[in-house]
Amino acid sequence: MTRSDEGAIADFRERFAQIMVESGMPRMASRVYATLLVTDSGKLSAAELAERLDVGASAISAAVKYLVQVRLVERGREPGTRHDFCRIHEHTWSHYISQSDPVLVRIQAGADEGIALLGLDSRAGQRLDETRRFFAFMREEIKQSMAKWRQLQAAERETG
Repeated sequence: MTRSDEGAIADFRERFAQIMVESGMPRMASRVYATLLVTDSGKLSAAELAERLDVGASAISAAVKYLVQVRLVERGREPGTRHDFCRIHEHTWSHYISQSDPVLVRIQAGADEGIALLGLDSRAGQRLDETRRFFAFMREEIKQSMAKWRQLQAAERETG
């Protein structure tokens, strides 16, 4: 890979990170995620991330903690070494979406609790009812969409 290729990749990485920032992800987490995304292995050590992004270890640590928490990456350790690495999930977005149900259940249950407290005859209760119904709808749509996605992936692997 030439220096111009590396520069173009770094520019793309920062543009993609900015898209993630504009979507609500913290800036450093976006930069770490984008860095892992454009790395063939999808795996880098904290030191490698810090070097590529020209930032300190504490910035990388906080970003990785966030990304692990939202289930976009995982932290691990190579057998026989003392060095941790950060790895993007192989099927990152389908993994992320398929793991979202517990959060959606909590929102739906919270809305149910509010409805019981405020009643459907109040405007607040009606908003909470719409919230509850929306998240019930989304949970079912995600379940169906993920099943379709798995079928599509399997068909693509077969035709290879």
